[in-house]
Amino acid sequence: MGPAETLGTASSTSLAGVNMGRVFLTVDEVAERLGVKRSWIYERTRRNTIPHRKLGKFVRFTEQDLRAIADAAAIGELH
Repeated sequence: MGPAETLGTASSTSLAGVNMGRVFLTVDEVAERLGVKRSWIYERTRRNTIPHRKLGKFVRFTEQDLRAIADAAAIGELH
């Protein structure tokens, strides 16, 4: 068994029964789903006023981040 096969087996075993789905959303995906411009998303990530993740130089969001943004907007906490 080669290194790639070993890695594949270990990953499969440790994630058995877990539905990972798509873990992160892009700025474009979040902007589209929220109905706002990309610049609105980027401005708020720069100000750190919306939840987000930095993966190196990339800004990404989880479904929980998206829900938190939508909830904050619904009660008027985002401008």
